[in-house]
Amino acid sequence: MIRYAPSMEQPLDSKKSFFSERSLTEASSFFKLAIPMFLTQLALQFIQVNSVIQSGNYSTDVQAGIMLAGNLWFPIMVGIGGVLFFVTPMVAQLYGARNLKDIGPLARQAIWLSIPIVLLGMFILSQASFILTIAKVDPSIIKYSQEYLDYFMFALPAILLSQPLRSLCEGVTRPLPITLLNILMLIIAIIGNYTFIYGNFGFPEMGARGAGLSAIIGTWTTFILLIIYLKFKSGFDTELFSRFDLPNIKILGEILRGGIPVGFGNFIELSMFSGAGIILGRFGSEVIAANGIAMTIGGLFFMIPLSIGNAAAVRVGNNVGANDMKGAKYSSYFSLRLATVSALIMSLIIIVNAEFMSSLLNSNSEVITLAVILLSFAAFFQLADGLAMASIGSMRGYKDTFGPMKIMAISYWGVGLPLGIILSITDIVTTQMGAVGMWTGMASGLLVAAVLMVRRVRKVSTKFINEN
Repeated sequence: MIRYAPSMEQPLDSKKSFFSERSLTEASSFFKLAIPMFLTQLALQFIQVNSVIQSGNYSTDVQAGIMLAGNLWFPIMVGIGGVLFFVTPMVAQLYGARNLKDIGPLARQAIWLSIPIVLLGMFILSQASFILTIAKVDPSIIKYSQEYLDYFMFALPAILLSQPLRSLCEGVTRPLPITLLNILMLIIAIIGNYTFIYGNFGFPEMGARGAGLSAIIGTWTTFILLIIYLKFKSGFDTELFSRFDLPNIKILGEILRGGIPVGFGNFIELSMFSGAGIILGRFGSEVIAANGIAMTIGGLFFMIPLSIGNAAAVRVGNNVGANDMKGAKYSSYFSLRLATVSALIMSLIIIVNAEFMSSLLNSNSEVITLAVILLSFAAFFQLADGLAMASIGSMRGYKDTFGPMKIMAISYWGVGLPLGIILSITDIVTTQMGAVGMWTGMASGLLVAAVLMVRRVRKVSTKFINEN
């Protein structure tokens, strides 16, 4: 691999002013990545919000069914499919080293890897009724979850097959095309849900199945357009379409070694949140709806730390590829400061506007009251999530994925989910606390994760400097 000398001659000082010349330069690089990435994630989240709003206006039971379906498919997409997320820092390091000729072959191998992941994900979704029945979810709600997933599972191939192409764009610091395509997908979702859920424009009324059909149309349209863009847009000198490759065990092995901890770590984190939704399913549609509303609103604000983490993975990866280890450390520390400032702002916004935001998603007063209580926990989540996601992104830039996975296992499976289960559905500590108990447990897990992740990124960044 070609190595380049560090581009920044100033000594690293992680305690410099947030408004120093170097910080402003770093901020400019971060925002060029983070703003399109944020808009990309925001568009994806608004797709879910749109489904919640339109299905909620149609039927609370259908809304609950679609929310529970999301608790199944989203962990699959970012858990099993999360193996493919590691391609982004791999591309970023190759791009930082100006080793462009290896980027296309890497993306092609990632596409091969996505095929068995797609098949496994579709099989799991086909068993949704069985999984939700074991979790003791109301059968009337399971019906709508299965109806939605019977269609949505055919959107999964487009979502996962497009991930290597998305990673290519982000790794070479061109995230804007992905942003524009996701905005298009949001527009298709709004029109599609209005058309198929309610039966407008002469189409039959399909309810939950209509939301699934809308997802199929949106994901496959944007996937095809992404292929066309990468094929014909000049400036992508990565040899993506230069030839056909059979599976390469060496490259696939490298993706899997770094990607499996990423995917498993994502699954651990999301299994806590999705598991919470499934466990709370025993308390009825109103609790499910309130939990889903709080998750949805909290998820919207989570897009900011997630975008900072994704930008950190590219920035750190580019610096590591260029052999600028002090620059990589500076980028990782900057991401932590940026995440802290943004988290404090987001927490205040959530606290002040909790009732108003909840009322936009559901008109039931009991649902809104509980959702507001849960959003107070979501406000706390912002700082913990911000520090954790900035740290995780930075460590991915270093290709350190196994350490974060262990921290997630300890924090979410060792603390968050067990404590949430104990407080929500048992009398071991106190009388059953329901949704409040579950969110108390999740908040505890996130706090532990934030502390351990920050310690880890300090250790890894210092190690890379000492070894080079």
